[in-house]
This record gives sequence, C-alpha cells and structure tokens, in this order.
Amino acid sequence: MRFAVFVLVLSSAAFGQVGSIEGKVLDPTGSPHAGAAVQAKANEGGAVFKGVSSDDGKYSILNLPAGAYDVTVNIGGLRGYDKKDVMVQGGKATNLDIHLEEGTQLSTLGEDPQAIAAKLKLHAPPAGATPHTVDGKTDLSGVWWGSTTTDPGRPEFLAAANQVAKQRADMNSRESPQAHCLPSAITRTTYPLFALVQSKDLMVIIQDDDSPGFRQVYLNEKEHPQDPNPAWYGHSIGHWDGDTLVIDRIAFDPRAWLDQGGHPHSDKLHVVERYRRPDMGHLEIDLTVEDPGVLTKPYTIKRVSELAGGEINEFICTENNRDVEHLVGK
Repeated sequence: MRFAVFVLVLSSAAFGQVGSIEGKVLDPTGSPHAGAAVQAKANEGGAVFKGVSSDDGKYSILNLPAGAYDVTVNIGGLRGYDKKDVMVQGGKATNLDIHLEEGTQLSTLGEDPQAIAAKLKLHAPPAGATPHTVDGKTDLSGVWWGSTTTDPGRPEFLAAANQVAKQRADMNSRESPQAHCLPSAITRTTYPLFALVQSKDLMVIIQDDDSPGFRQVYLNEKEHPQDPNPAWYGHSIGHWDGDTLVIDRIAFDPRAWLDQGGHPHSDKLHVVERYRRPDMGHLEIDLTVEDPGVLTKPYTIKRVSELAGGEINEFICTENNRDVEHLVGK
C-alpha cells in the first residue's frame, strides 16, 4: 500500500511540471488563419514542440516542461513570427495570440499566402541517393524550391541596431532596398525558386525574384582579397568539409539590410553558409551570422529546400515596378 501511494504522489508531481502554450493565429486582416504550424523551441536543451492551428485559428502546444521557449511561425508570403522567451509554468496554460504581418511583397499577386500554399502542393521531391560529381564532391546543382526555415536562431541585437529596425518598421519599410529594385536582405533565402550551378572552381547561385539575382562563389580561392570591394551579396569563397560545401562571405555593401526585419549590419559582418544534400531531393542550408557591430553574439539559421526541377524565369524588377510611387511611409 505504501508503494502504491508513493507512485501516485510521484506521478502527480511529475504531471504538475508540464504546461502548454495556447491561443489563436490571426492573419494580417485579423481573421483566423488555419493550418499554421506553430513551433516552440526550449531555450534549455533545444527540444522542439509543435502545434497546428484549426479552422478557427486556435492552436495548442501541450506537454511542455516548465521553462522559456522561442515561438515561431513561418508562412510563405507573410513576415515570419518570432517571439522570444515565452514562459511556461507547470500545470498552467500560457496564452499567446499570434498576429501575422504582411511581408515585403505585401501579398502581391502570385506571392500571397494562398498562391504560395498552392505551390507547396506541387512539391514532389524525387527519391534516390545523393548525386556526386566526377571528382567525388556532392553535386548540389539543380533548381530548388525556396527554403523553409526550420530554426530562425536567436539573434540578440545591440540597442542601436534594434532602434534602426524600429525606425524602418515605423516607416512601413519604405526604404527597403528590395522595394526599390535593389537586392533583398543578406540572410534571405526564401526565394520562390533558386538554382545552384556548380563546377570545380566556381558555383553560381541564381535567385528568382531578386535583382541582380545571382552571386558567385569562388571554389578555387583559399582567401578573400586583402581589400575586396563591398558588394550587395558580399565576396564569397567556398571549400568542402567532407560532403558539406562551406561558403565564407565578407565585405557587404553598407546599404544592404541584414534581414527582412530591417536590421542593419556593420563592416564587421561575416556570414558562413553550409550546404548539404542528404539525398537526391533535399537540400539543407545553415547560415551563421557574426557581426559584433550589431550583435551580442553569432546566431545560426537553419533551412531546408526540396528539388523543384524546371527552370527559373527572367526577372527584371525595374521593368514593371509600380511600388515606388505608393511607398508613402508614415
């Protein structure tokens, strides 16, 4: 009898240590957003828990150990949602309503969430083993669907960088380079499509929906130039670490935005990308961002893509750019 009572008390104590995060996911108009994948990542240990919003926008993430969590939602065509340090107490439900915001494309035709969701239904990555080039390197070549963020990292910006981002947001991102047919944010890889063209000494990355939409990675150079010219995409050199291509980027144009949240960067910005192809149809991309001029410490973004095939259409931003006259700010 003593043993049975002891087990009951222990089980009750253990049960009291878990809680939940619950609420609604709302689109930019305030309407419920169904089918949104809500992710909670524990600050301690990095365990990931997930929930999906129902037709009325409600979601719940259950059985969460007490502690702090980063809550994220990524929906194509909308600004990524990222709420840091959401506290969960044992035996209690933490309410968190998620209000999604328009992205830089402002849900223009073809880039609205409905169109992007329709494109996702077309995804059918082929099965098979990882292809290799004649010299034994992983062959990353192909046309890929835009990347999905699986982990946005934990960027911790200095106060001055946050202030710049706030000022830009308060002006409705009126001065966003992308809105003026200049290259989009440095850490963006969520293009509708992108292509990797690989040779022994050079890789060319072609990005749909961007101007100029391509960048070069030099695979035959071990070091950057002593004094490289600042460039919107930076200067990139690459090397192989086993089956992973590691791309080292420095010397970014000061006018470029670091991320789509409008944060700036300094001349100390250093970005390292890692590309892996675990099988025929999938690509894994990690971006580690280091910039002591705007960040307290480096952070890493993790993304995945699926092989799309086909080809990338020509994109000339200035050919039909009707945004500028409507960018009024506040």
